Amino acid sequence: LIAQRSLNGANSGLQSAIKRLSTGYRVNQAGDDAAGLCVAQGLETQIRGNKRALLNIQDGLNMMYIAEGGMSGVTEDLQRIRELCIQAANGVYSEAQQQTLFNEVDERLADIDVIANTTIFNGLNLANGTIQKNVTLQTGCGSDSTNNSIDITGALTDLNVSALGVESTLNGQSTGDEIRAYIEKLDDAINKIAENRSMLGAFQNRLSSASDNLTIMNENYEQSKSQIMDADMAEESANMVKYQVLQQ
Repeated sequence: LIAQRSLNGANSGLQSAIKRLSTGYRVNQAGDDAAGLCVAQGLETQIRGNKRALLNIQDGLNMMYIAEGGMSGVTEDLQRIRELCIQAANGVYSEAQQQTLFNEVDERLADIDVIANTTIFNGLNLANGTIQKNVTLQTGCGSDSTNNSIDITGALTDLNVSALGVESTLNGQSTGDEIRAYIEKLDDAINKIAENRSMLGAFQNRLSSASDNLTIMNENYEQSKSQIMDADMAEESANMVKYQVLQQ
């Protein structure tokens, strides 16, 4: 009876060692470590949620890079329009010469509307004011919106000419005062875009920081889970040999 019981124990120990060596896990079923399995499952939930949040953050950053690209293009057009207006305000040009300058102004304004209507990410138009929802990024794996989401809607600017207030009625007969008044509108538009672009940059930095934090968290979670779930291969190899000898 003693021999039979010892043999059964050796068989059970050998099977357990082989299973752990085969799977790489110390805990293969709840009976192996009920409390440890519960903790490990909680860690796995955090790990998988954080991985998805990291992908969300990268999607959000890509979207903001596209939005910033649109802002950059419009700012360049506005800066060129401002240069042309400063040139046209100089009283050394004929009406015909002024008109050639304003022809380029009109083309630049048309380009601004094109940029506004084609700055799109995943079907969302980011720059013409038609987006119908708040753009809130899920940056964490929890349900608490305060700590797990970022609303970047306020950084998205309507870049259409009408929204920026820079519609032009200037022509070759425009006076210097009319042109200078338009330059003031251009300055307001440039400043507005710069403020929103700065806000966008702040959100980008915040998302990068959140990404770094999630990466560090996952490293620690993985280490904790490994200590609970993963088998000690050297120990299990020794156990297998031990139980094989006892079995024989």
